[in-house]
Amino acid sequence: MFLIFALATPVARSAIAVFRASGDGCCDVFNKALNKPIDEYRKVFLRDVFLGDILVDRCSVVFYSAPKSYTGEDSVEVFCHGGLSVIRSLSDVFHSLGFNDAGPGEFSKIAFENSKLSLNEAEAVADLIHSEDVNRGILSSKAVAGKLSEIVVDMGKQIDELRVYIEGSIDFSDEDYDFVVEGNVMGRLLNIKNGLVSLIDSSLVSSKKLTQNRVLFFGPPNTGKSSLFNRMLGFERALVSNIPGTTRDLIDSEIFYNSVNMELVDSAGIRSTDNLIESKGVVLSGNEVEECDLVLLILDHQTEDLLKEFKLKIKNKDFLSIFNKSDELKPREQYNCVVSAKNGHGVAALKDLIIERLGKNKGLEKTYLIRERHLALFESALSAINSSIEKISKNVSFDAAAEDLRAARSSFDEFLGVKYPDHLLGDIFRDFCIGK
Repeated sequence: MFLIFALATPVARSAIAVFRASGDGCCDVFNKALNKPIDEYRKVFLRDVFLGDILVDRCSVVFYSAPKSYTGEDSVEVFCHGGLSVIRSLSDVFHSLGFNDAGPGEFSKIAFENSKLSLNEAEAVADLIHSEDVNRGILSSKAVAGKLSEIVVDMGKQIDELRVYIEGSIDFSDEDYDFVVEGNVMGRLLNIKNGLVSLIDSSLVSSKKLTQNRVLFFGPPNTGKSSLFNRMLGFERALVSNIPGTTRDLIDSEIFYNSVNMELVDSAGIRSTDNLIESKGVVLSGNEVEECDLVLLILDHQTEDLLKEFKLKIKNKDFLSIFNKSDELKPREQYNCVVSAKNGHGVAALKDLIIERLGKNKGLEKTYLIRERHLALFESALSAINSSIEKISKNVSFDAAAEDLRAARSSFDEFLGVKYPDHLLGDIFRDFCIGK
């Protein structure tokens, strides 16, 4: 009997903390720490939890019996007060009862091994937890609910059915019966192909950092980049002065606005300088143009003549032209947004404009969030299906066409976790948080 437990909420002072435990017989074991045993499942009970003779806390406790739990095993959830001393003492209770500390993603890994989740659904759990962007969270939740798995399972079943017709035409080639025509193999294969192409096109491929949204403040010195940076953050993160070259390094900070997480990056003003440290900062600023998602080109009334020159420095990167210090003078040129970092005029409109532009860049009109692994498997399946269609259309090598469909089905199986390389589970679940 191997029992695991973990704190499922952060180690921090809060109103409530949640522990979860799993393993065959874990409910009976945890009953030993309660003032009164629990003999019903899937109901909340208020119980005193003891460490030996010492009362740790009065907690809400829920028992789940296998297989009707997240992991498919007997499970326990404990809701206690979120004091650090309570968290420590309740951890001691679990240890004293013989529970082991769970590793990252161990609960979800057990759920996958017990067929409670497909591999894609387990990955989506991690993506949902790590997503700080509401839109991407919504995309991940669809996969957690099994919507994406259902589509792939259905495609796999259709391929199996079509393989029967193709292999029938091979095994009974002497019969006066055209299995491929009667089974509408070509038409159905084209439908599967079109469905897979549509699935790929409607999916957003996630990177390791799901919500980069990196926004660079860029332009000549003394245009108020750092002041605007601080104004958008709501506090002084960057030093501000009238001396050119004050900012010499990249300074970043995150904000959450209208359900979107953004990483704002202040940078050194771009100019020729003999100062070695400042010149390195200028190089960093130029390099960051390539790395960021959006450039804010910030000018003022003294630097408006540099607008065309700086547009060339940005090259093909998406940018917004910003006129700052509107409290002093009005702009002569046309800009995407006019602001005053000093009094805050136009800053809210700028935030909305940034979110609108980032939304277009990030493809938030997509339906699903998938990983690079998934995209590679879908593209492999699509290539195999195309190869099969070509062979069947030329009425040659039905054996090879059937083998192509086996390869496509194999890609779908690896996506779902029906089959997978030995290293894959370790690679996936080590990125989970403890307690999930």
